[in-house]
Amino acid sequence: MNSKIIGSILIVAGTAIGGGMLAMPIISAGVGFGGISIVLFLIWLAMCYTALLFVKIYKYNPHDSGMNTITQKYLGKTGSIITAISMLTLMYALISAYISGGGAILSSNLQLWLHIELSPTQAALVFTVLFGGIVSLGTKVVDFTTKWIFSIKLLFLVLVIAALFPYVRLENLATLPVERALIFSAIPVIFTSFGFHVVIPSLVSYLKGDFKQLRLVMIVGSAIPLVIYLIWEIAVLGSIDNGIFMRIIHTNVGLEGLLLAIRQISQAPITNIAVNIFAAAAILTSFLGVALALYDYIKDLGKNKAWISNSYTAIFLTFAPALGFALYYPKGFILALSYASISLVILSLILPVLMLIKAKRQAQEKISLGMKIGFTGIFILSTVILATQVFISLGKVPHIG
Repeated sequence: MNSKIIGSILIVAGTAIGGGMLAMPIISAGVGFGGISIVLFLIWLAMCYTALLFVKIYKYNPHDSGMNTITQKYLGKTGSIITAISMLTLMYALISAYISGGGAILSSNLQLWLHIELSPTQAALVFTVLFGGIVSLGTKVVDFTTKWIFSIKLLFLVLVIAALFPYVRLENLATLPVERALIFSAIPVIFTSFGFHVVIPSLVSYLKGDFKQLRLVMIVGSAIPLVIYLIWEIAVLGSIDNGIFMRIIHTNVGLEGLLLAIRQISQAPITNIAVNIFAAAAILTSFLGVALALYDYIKDLGKNKAWISNSYTAIFLTFAPALGFALYYPKGFILALSYASISLVILSLILPVLMLIKAKRQAQEKISLGMKIGFTGIFILSTVILATQVFISLGKVPHIG
């Protein structure tokens, strides 16, 4: 397996394993390990399947075709506008969330280790300039950087899990859902945690449309998060009593509740350090993957307009709106993750199916019965996720965190 394939696999896995993983035990607390494992597997299966569908679309298109190019070809102007709105909304929201979260972690670490204090504005600016600059250097540099950061992320995740596993109890893992409706409220966050489809056009171009390599990248790259998520859930949900965990996260909403729960499990200072570094690396790998996808998408969107496709303009348009949101809404991290699933459903589930159907019809190829069954399952899942998010927003479905 060559380094380009390994790097591409890590870009897929690194883009998926981000802030959503940190929120996962929180939204899983009332569901239990058994229920959340089923949700994880089903969503991974759907996301891996649609990623492979996305790759198949490139059989009918040049490997350097961007997202805007192929959506306009198969879904027309209306489809390309819907795609553009969904793509930009999703990626700007996520990049803003990662700037906000990454800036906060950068600030706390500088204060802890070097006694340097940064305001939220300064921290966000430093984070964006420092790591946004990596994206402007292209896929190869992001590939190289992601390999190292992903390795660091895995190392410190292993340290955290190793610290928690001695406290894992089977009775904690056997806990039944506190309320059945909580399983539905967990779906949007779990779904967002497998959101890597935005990097597919960049990887197709990077691997020059080699379908065998791309299939391997999509399957292995998406399976790595599934395995890591399951181990992570075992470590956290299995090491703390569900009732205690629920009380902690009701009192301390969000990431603070998770960190407090882990501190109560293990008092060792190394655990707190490992969690802190892991959280930073998780946010950074997702930031690089999503920012790379947005950068390439903007260049493709403006390929007929020199002032937009210019690298300097493209990098400005990639980060300026997200940075502005992060500066004005420094606590927008959880808000972005909560609603990202709506745009992600359109981009990751609905669009690949619609475009492949259109591509096959244009090529006068029949759609097999197996594909028709798969497409039906994808549309059912899409409806469930969208409806769940709407009902959560209306307060009709209970949720945690």
